[in-house]
Amino acid sequence: MRGWKRRFAATSMAVAWVATSASPVMAMTPTASGGEKCVEYGKVANAPKGKIPRDDLHTMHRDALQEWAAAHPARFKAAAAAETTVTVPVVFHVIRKNNTLAGGNVPQSQIVAQMDALNEGYAGTGFRFVLKKVTRTTDAGLFLQLPTQGGEPRFHRGSGKEVRMKRLLHTGDARTMNVYSAALGKFLLGWAYYPTSFTGDEGQPLPDYFDGVVIDYRSLPGGSFSIYNEGDTLTHEAGHWMNLFHTFSNGCSAPGDRVEDTPYEASPSFYCDDRDTCPQPGTDPIHNFMDYSPDSCLTEFTEGQADRMRQSWVAYRASGEFPNG
Repeated sequence: MRGWKRRFAATSMAVAWVATSASPVMAMTPTASGGEKCVEYGKVANAPKGKIPRDDLHTMHRDALQEWAAAHPARFKAAAAAETTVTVPVVFHVIRKNNTLAGGNVPQSQIVAQMDALNEGYAGTGFRFVLKKVTRTTDAGLFLQLPTQGGEPRFHRGSGKEVRMKRLLHTGDARTMNVYSAALGKFLLGWAYYPTSFTGDEGQPLPDYFDGVVIDYRSLPGGSFSIYNEGDTLTHEAGHWMNLFHTFSNGCSAPGDRVEDTPYEASPSFYCDDRDTCPQPGTDPIHNFMDYSPDSCLTEFTEGQADRMRQSWVAYRASGEFPNG
């Protein structure tokens, strides 16, 4: 079976990214020892008028999971075949300017609806997300997660604001998904970090407190981002947190998104129109949660993506501590 339908997903970011006209941006982020280092977080996909890129195009130079699989073939095979459901604790951090909804103070009902959407999207993949705690932080500066130093306006990840926010609020270990809702402008819906960002597989590992997902508060179910307000921004970013790449990773070139049952795709889809942008078999996976289509169009993960998430969980998160690369 190709994939499960919406909210009953059957059971992808990769080595290179689709070219855009945006320039790469270098951010200064602290190392575990307290110093600073340069991190290149890549480009942001150009979006048609009225559309918003889901995230920045964080470049991966290799797929460390395949190297782990070669070193642990039995565990790799067993992880994909596992029938038990992994419960992922979620700590939801509401960053607000004030106590109003317009100021980011999303009510508990929206958070519950977001958790429902997240679990509907991951149904059948072997993962279930459970809300353990909600924190609320009133800080106008942190609420607007935009860089204050000028420069590329669509760059958010790695800013001093993110550092301050996460140092203050990050909770739990590698098994806990920290979610931060704030205002990201209208240039980006969210971002997340791969588990390999913390293992040394990508170079100098980031401090563990960076681990988590940042989303715009208006992307929650019922939010004011009209075509992005069914909660699928978190579903998408949680996929990255679980080590999935974009479906359009590497464009039409091998190895694509490193998942065999997602067809190749030349560029992000911002609409819900069928298209076929690559010569390989299969039409573009515009309904896949790891594409950029509007929320109403996103309906599925594939079996291969579910396998990769289960394998990545065992490789990177199951013990609670990120392994050394």
